[in-house]
Amino acid sequence: MTTTTPLPTPIPTHTTDPQHIAVVGGGMAGMLAALVLARDGHRVTVYERDDTDLPDTADEAFDDWDRRGAPHARQSHAILARLRRILRERAPDVLDELLAQGATELSVERILPPDITDREPRPGDDDLVLLCCRRLTIEWVLRRAVTAEQGVVWRGGVGVAGLLAESSSVPGVPRVHGLRLDDGTTIEADLVVIGGGRNSPVLDWIGELGGARPDEEQSDAGIVYLSRFYRLRDGQELPLLTKEGGGGDLGYIAFAGFYGDNRTFSITFGVPTTDRELMAMRDEGAWEAAIRTLKPLEPWTTDGLADPITGVESMARLRNRIRRFVVDGQPVVTGLVVIGDAAVATNPWYGKGCSLAGIAAEELSRALSEHGRDRVALAHAMDQAVRTELEPHYTVAVRQDADRMKLHGAMRDGSEPDPMAVATRDFILNGLLPATRVDPDVFRAFFRAFNMLDAPDALMADPLVLQGAMQAHATKAERPPAPRLGPERDEFLAVMAGATGR
Repeated sequence: MTTTTPLPTPIPTHTTDPQHIAVVGGGMAGMLAALVLARDGHRVTVYERDDTDLPDTADEAFDDWDRRGAPHARQSHAILARLRRILRERAPDVLDELLAQGATELSVERILPPDITDREPRPGDDDLVLLCCRRLTIEWVLRRAVTAEQGVVWRGGVGVAGLLAESSSVPGVPRVHGLRLDDGTTIEADLVVIGGGRNSPVLDWIGELGGARPDEEQSDAGIVYLSRFYRLRDGQELPLLTKEGGGGDLGYIAFAGFYGDNRTFSITFGVPTTDRELMAMRDEGAWEAAIRTLKPLEPWTTDGLADPITGVESMARLRNRIRRFVVDGQPVVTGLVVIGDAAVATNPWYGKGCSLAGIAAEELSRALSEHGRDRVALAHAMDQAVRTELEPHYTVAVRQDADRMKLHGAMRDGSEPDPMAVATRDFILNGLLPATRVDPDVFRAFFRAFNMLDAPDALMADPLVLQGAMQAHATKAERPPAPRLGPERDEFLAVMAGATGR
């Protein structure tokens, strides 16, 4: 078991105008905002509905911590390079503690495909590091840091019922100045930050104030998320990534292996919501039989490697969603900032949620530093940050999910698949991905885009990437057939049925 090290607190960069900020929600978004803003010199109070003591160790957190407000707590997670960079710059003690707790770093040199012969480092490689860690370990480390931070008051077991507001200098736009708690008490604050997750009632709270309704878009992600965690046996090491990587997409189902912390790893499937037969994977016997049919997972399923430490955990009702709080050039409310999944949520298969929360926290810090108590300017600054830094990731998630659902629907009902979706999939599978396996610069560009260090559209706008991908695509007929990653759907279902006797 990993020992716990003290969390040194870096000296904050104090603002010349400290404010009292109420943060609603003690999940990733709320904690990241609280930590960054407190280290800017603001006074922060966090209101977290869950009333649970912090476990003594990260392993105890994974085993017993009841995080009802985080239904995906025991699903696969990773800290993308974008969030790792934010932590390195704004909370290096948190990054150090994650490593002390056994988080696994995947740097460029560690995952560079074996067919790439040029293995010389490139400028920027220091940023290209993915941090693999269980979600509850991330939350446990952050909670320790936030609750120990000077300038932060943590109020656990305290629910929020609504917002306090009054008329502002802008006609028809309420100005929020505090909170109403479940017990009827009221709290004054200079600024309210909502980080309450996908199920936050913030739109209802804004509606109660009588202002305009925020714009909202949403779409079905099209998958159910299934995960199971494992711990290595004594003397065993984490599985090495093969030439086929650690996952794949069979068309009817997607899968991946995820490194964890403290000698753990997980295997996750994205199951189409329309394919009820595949939900048989929730049976542990069916799960274990199914994962052993998939070639990229062979290093993860070797006999004697590891033991399961959870059942098959599921997460459903996944949606992409974005909310905009400036409508027709005017804030719907001032004195209120909404971040994290309560503002922008994407399909968790892409692993962007924690990084989107970190970006929002960083942008809020920057906006407060620039605009101080000018609440209208603050609202516009955060709206601009959403549109430039966050919305592009939402847009690409929606497009990818729509294409995948079109292809899967055609596969199931035998209809003619969408030509554009087919062409896009073909170019990625037979052009872009083969190019990443042989070209070090294309690989790095792909890794940067995946890890949110570059804008999502930067990858396919890069001439070198396009050239490499088109060259690879032009020679697809000359390459030997790609290795079969797994069985056809009927065979996959038969394997599961055989394991359960159904």
